[in-house]
Amino acid sequence: MTEPGADSLFRTHQGLTGYAEAVTGWLADGTGTAAIPVWTGARGDLLDGIALAGPVYAGRRAPEPAATGVVVGASLPEEVRRLAAPLARTWVAKVSDLPDTGSVLVLGSYQDLRADAVQDVVEQAYAQGRDLFLLTGRDAHTVSWVVAKQYADPAPHGETGMVSELDGQPAAPGTVWFGAEDVRHRDIRGIALDRVWRRVLFHGNGKDDQLNLGRFTLCGLSPVGERDPALAGPKCAYGLGCTKPEEKLIPTRRIKAAELVLANCFSGPLTDHAMYDPKYVILLDALDGPAQTVVATLTACDGARPDNLAWLTGSSAGRNAARAINERLRDINPYPSFVQIGLRSGGAVEPAAPATDAAADDVAGFPLHTVGARLSGLIDSGLLSGDHPLRPRLRQLSDSMLRYASRLVALSPQDGPAALAAIAEEAKSLDLALAHRIAKHHDEPVLQFPTYFGERSTAEEPVDLDWLCNCGRPLRSYTRRGLLPVIADTVQGLCARCGDVVNSPVDGTELRVSAPEQVEAGTVLHVSVTVAPHRAGTVNTGIVLPMYLNARVRPALSRKDVGAGQSARCDFEVEIAAEATPQAYYFTPYAVHDLGISTRRVHFTVSPPTPAEPGRSPGSPTA
Repeated sequence: MTEPGADSLFRTHQGLTGYAEAVTGWLADGTGTAAIPVWTGARGDLLDGIALAGPVYAGRRAPEPAATGVVVGASLPEEVRRLAAPLARTWVAKVSDLPDTGSVLVLGSYQDLRADAVQDVVEQAYAQGRDLFLLTGRDAHTVSWVVAKQYADPAPHGETGMVSELDGQPAAPGTVWFGAEDVRHRDIRGIALDRVWRRVLFHGNGKDDQLNLGRFTLCGLSPVGERDPALAGPKCAYGLGCTKPEEKLIPTRRIKAAELVLANCFSGPLTDHAMYDPKYVILLDALDGPAQTVVATLTACDGARPDNLAWLTGSSAGRNAARAINERLRDINPYPSFVQIGLRSGGAVEPAAPATDAAADDVAGFPLHTVGARLSGLIDSGLLSGDHPLRPRLRQLSDSMLRYASRLVALSPQDGPAALAAIAEEAKSLDLALAHRIAKHHDEPVLQFPTYFGERSTAEEPVDLDWLCNCGRPLRSYTRRGLLPVIADTVQGLCARCGDVVNSPVDGTELRVSAPEQVEAGTVLHVSVTVAPHRAGTVNTGIVLPMYLNARVRPALSRKDVGAGQSARCDFEVEIAAEATPQAYYFTPYAVHDLGISTRRVHFTVSPPTPAEPGRSPGSPTA
């Protein structure tokens, strides 16, 4: 029997025979104008879902098929499988026959989507970065409806929206946005049900049966089917009413959307992972409605604004919506959190490609963890006193980095780049401030880091360096690991004659020094310092002299912008006073970059000035 509405996009059939004939005719139709058959049986609620789909879809489409399809379970009639056949290029007999490459489509009733049947497929697709699509529903009739919807083309006037109970930040670009403040004060039920959505994401806390939105909730209770008393249910299943006011409930199946995202924990569990009877599972209720694509969570999920924005833009990279969110979530949820029911949505809109900015790329490479560890070593280890002049600025930078380290800030396209740029700029400014203090104060406590950290570290086995001490002897280097998190890991290079002549943080700037071994009092010691930073940036270089040497350094400080993998030469003049005591001394070149101080001690000797020739004043040129 063919139901009324033969001229509409979908044509419903109660009987399997009429449906089978319609499937044959639809597959044979070369014009693409035939109504898409749906086998509803006695499911009157599916007729409601089909009626709601009227404004959601404007015509038919030929969706891009998955590379390989497989049917799980035996609960689907052949006629439904035939309608689904064009949705995969190749079909295999069982899950174990699936190839190791290409996208995968899994077709089966919800009762057959058990972990022992599909968990391995889900895990492998996630691990290999492959698209996975499911086509399922509470029974064969819903699956017939879900399959039929894959051939529908969403109406162009549908809106793209986000509704979030948990996101209080400004509106996400490219969306009709309802954030935490809107959820508290607006009629979210009307917003959800009265609009036509091309794509819409609902974000809140919840579980199998509901997604909370303040006073409102998306509800998964289905009007069909009897509850299995052997299975658990929510509060209402025991005649105890609803956890929310019933007038605030939003039946998920009534949301007029082509693509619907249920961004809460456990919104789409595999059947044997579900906490509640299928009568209450919100995913199944959504599939009974108009949506051709429903994205839901398999398990616990920490998704937030960054992941919601990944959904908004992810389809432009050729990924399905669930894959786009999962890839963004890998930093905190390294497992498949979301799964997609339906092929790549016809509701997806390609966003404009973001403009590239070389300066932004440089900021994005800022070594947050490395600088943060060095910063902690400066302000929390006890190296610097409580009244050190730079402590307030160092603490303020630490607070800024802690705020930025929240992925809600770091991954926000509105806040993240600006926050990181400010952190990088302040770190660069503090590098200069530290370098100036070292240049002006020979007793600057930051220079005591080799001893202070070394006494609180454990040395690893030494290794030979491929460069020599300035005295020409071999250097051996070893890494010293801090015994506490606030004790920075350092590297020390040792010469048998000159002692520990190299000290730096791990991955600190490398210093090479060239200078004469001897200089006369009253003359100039020419020093060349080559700096090679671990990361590109501005390196601040200077020379510290022992307090008992009567001399001065020019320039006091040198600043060089050095590229990655490159080095720069800094030239200094150490003006030795004529009154300087002849003896052995050392000078200490230093470099400050990314809040790391590297030092290199070089020994030299001051000899007495050459006696002046008769009739010639000291220091005058010889013939």
